[in-house]
Amino acid sequence: MDTYWSLITGALGLNPDAFRAIEQADHGLRQALIILLIAGASETLGQSVVLVLNRVSRGRFFLALLLGGVELIAEALIWILSVWLLGGALARPRPPFFSAVRVIGLAYAPLVFGVFVFFPYIGPPIGRLLRLWVLLAAVVGISVVFGVAPWLAALIAALGFLGRWILLRIFGGVGDAAGRWFWRASTGQDAPLRSSDPLLSLGSQDRAG
Repeated sequence: MDTYWSLITGALGLNPDAFRAIEQADHGLRQALIILLIAGASETLGQSVVLVLNRVSRGRFFLALLLGGVELIAEALIWILSVWLLGGALARPRPPFFSAVRVIGLAYAPLVFGVFVFFPYIGPPIGRLLRLWVLLAAVVGISVVFGVAPWLAALIAALGFLGRWILLRIFGGVGDAAGRWFWRASTGQDAPLRSSDPLLSLGSQDRAG
C-alpha cells in the first residue's frame, strides 16, 4: 500500500518522478489499473445519492462501486488509445501502448477523492476541479512517456480528447447500450430515479404539507 500511496501522492503533486516510477515498475500496469478502479469506485460513491434514491440493496450498491471502477477504466482506455495514436504522429518514436496506459492511467489519481462530489452545492465544483487536476496530471504523464515538452504534451492531450469525442460519436450507440446495461446490472432497475425527478419533488411537497 505504501507504493500505491507514493504513486498517488506523486501524481497529485504533478511530480514527473511518480510517472517515471510507474512506467518502470515491474507491476506498473496492474498498479495503474487498480488506481483507476479505486478512482472510479470513489467517484461512483460520491454519486451514491442516486443509488440511495433508487433503494438498491447492499449487494447491488457494492456492485455499482465495482462497475463504476470498471467504467472509469474503459473511459480512460479510450482516451489513452486516442492520445497514443494521435500523439504518435507528433512525437517519435511512439512509446509502447501499455507504457502509455501505465503513465496516463496514473493521471486519474485525483479522482480517488471523487467521493467528495457527494456534498450538496459544492459537489459539482469539486468534480470539475478534480477533472481539471486529472488533465494537468495527464499533461505531466504524457510529457514523461512521450518524452516531449509540456506544451506539446498539452497539445497531445487535447488531440486525445478530440479523438475520444470522434470515437464516442461513431460508437455512441454502443456507449448508450453499455450505460443502460451498467445501470441494470448495478441496481436491477430499468431507469434511474434522480433527485430532479418531478415525482420525487411532488412527494416531498406532499410530506411537507
